[in-house]
Amino acid sequence: MLRAVLIVSLLSLAPLASAETAVPVRVTSSSLQPLTEAVPVSGSVTTARVATLSAEVQGRVASLPVEEGQQVEQGALLLTLDDELAQRDLDGERAEVARLSSTLDDTRRRLGEARTLIERRSIAASEVRSLEAEVAQADAALAGARASLQRREAEVRRHRLVAPFSGVISRRLTELGEWVQPGTGVLELITLQQLRADLQVPQRYYARAEPGSQVELQFEGHPGERFTLPVTARIPLSSQQARTFLLRIELPEDIPGLIPGMSVRGDLLLDQQRQGVVVSRDALLRHADGRVAVWRVVNEEGQWRAREQQVEPGLAFDGLIELREGLQAGEQVVVEGNESLREGQLLNVLNREDD
Repeated sequence: MLRAVLIVSLLSLAPLASAETAVPVRVTSSSLQPLTEAVPVSGSVTTARVATLSAEVQGRVASLPVEEGQQVEQGALLLTLDDELAQRDLDGERAEVARLSSTLDDTRRRLGEARTLIERRSIAASEVRSLEAEVAQADAALAGARASLQRREAEVRRHRLVAPFSGVISRRLTELGEWVQPGTGVLELITLQQLRADLQVPQRYYARAEPGSQVELQFEGHPGERFTLPVTARIPLSSQQARTFLLRIELPEDIPGLIPGMSVRGDLLLDQQRQGVVVSRDALLRHADGRVAVWRVVNEEGQWRAREQQVEPGLAFDGLIELREGLQAGEQVVVEGNESLREGQLLNVLNREDD
């Protein structure tokens, strides 16, 4: 009797021992979407305003109150040349203007007196005309001296170099006491506003990479972040060695930490003018023999099971990948927990979608 009871007990436990354990997975559905080709691009951050500043006159550098990396405002004094001789010439011109102004005043006074006397017939008319000529000559001489004075003042001002716009001193090209010539670069000034990304793109994409095309950019200092921005300009200047051309993207000011010269990379997104079946790139598994597959989620007799499906991948963009063969739109595939699945394995779908 005891033996019979034991046999019955063991038989009742057999189904429990053979019950499958469902593997927890997360799934997503394939879909039909417009296709976009993601073209890898790279380049650097540049600025719209870079100026190599130079002196307009020759001279010895008397003061250089700025350092590399220093921020300056528009109109700030950047460099002064020794202007001792120019100041002396300026003083001489001022003295000459004062002398000629006094001469003109005296000549006008004498002319006024002569005109009073001619009414009384106490002076010859020819003498009055002579005084009128002297006034005209003195007036012309004074005008010439004033023009010369203005020129001297301009020359003195040119001994001072001021910032043409607000920015940062990126390079000092001269030092205190050096002699500089007109047109010789002494400072380099850049602005940290109006930054842009200049990207090198293969020539074969020139016709399709139009202004307004979208580019996903990644910058140093912003790991994991991607910024989608429109192409501002397509520069028809190609590099014969690299066989590339330039795309320019104006960068918004709300991206912190960007400086000219910083490297940038990303993807140029080009519309393919067609649709295709796409899934999350997390669904793909690449085997050692070269096969690419996904795990389809199939409802069999009320249970979710894994079925491997070989696919042919195509374009990749926005975290998605095109499947040219092997899958139709609306099929569910595993995106989490697919690394060690087996054919026909029972699944516990954590984010079940309608079958």
